[in-house]
Amino acid sequence: MEVNYFFEPDCYMLNRKARFHYPVHLRMVDFVEKYFGLNLFNQNIALSEADEDTKKKLVQKIKMNGSRINWDEDLREASYVVFDTETTGLQPFKGDKIISIAGVITEHGSVHEDKLFDRLVDPGRPIPTTASHITGITNAMVADKPNIISVLLDFFSFVEGRVLVAHNAAFDLAFLNVALTNCAPCRVLNPVIDTYTLARCLIPDMFEYSLESLVKRFNIEEKERHTALGDSLMTSHIFVRLLELLEKQGVSTLNHLCSFFATYRDEYRKI
Repeated sequence: MEVNYFFEPDCYMLNRKARFHYPVHLRMVDFVEKYFGLNLFNQNIALSEADEDTKKKLVQKIKMNGSRINWDEDLREASYVVFDTETTGLQPFKGDKIISIAGVITEHGSVHEDKLFDRLVDPGRPIPTTASHITGITNAMVADKPNIISVLLDFFSFVEGRVLVAHNAAFDLAFLNVALTNCAPCRVLNPVIDTYTLARCLIPDMFEYSLESLVKRFNIEEKERHTALGDSLMTSHIFVRLLELLEKQGVSTLNHLCSFFATYRDEYRKI
């Protein structure tokens, strides 16, 4: 099933335009909920009422992170956080929530497996049996864990001014941005590179571009699939190999990468 999200990464500007996209329909939802006391997203009330100090810190952190990106830095020398989320389902606008988020720092062409972020999240709703079967995460495991706003504050402190990388980034970015906009009018401002899109551009001869297929293509050690940390680690090693291919194409900076993606715009729209 193909799922379209409003909060898709701008694959040709690498999320550079994100600051302009707090969408009108979410502003309308904010207005209706405020003045009519409705809960249109069925979100956790405790989460939407996160204390003002936490909200302020999170918004400041998001804005500061986005302003620290050097778009002319050499891609091979840059620092990245390759991340993944596990969720209760596939629909962030219909009540599904993040239950786990992990990331690994990858810089100077190497994966730093000792520099990790790995947290479970209390989603404020029951985890469906199907999601528990896929992820291995149960209701008991998240019962005493912090909510998503607290975890995101720690996550973006870990990210700092680094570029974000994810496989099928639209999925993870949608969940992050919905969680953020449920708290405050902000969204991720760090550049976001989608390894799925990047692999399609660089390796046109592959039949499909799933994480499993790319792991086999590059002969990468398999980690725990459908865990946020395991998928982050595998994506990190895939990304390092893709950076090597980018270098052969003469793509050396984030600005160059924007132009490179733009040449594949028509192909990407067919995905």
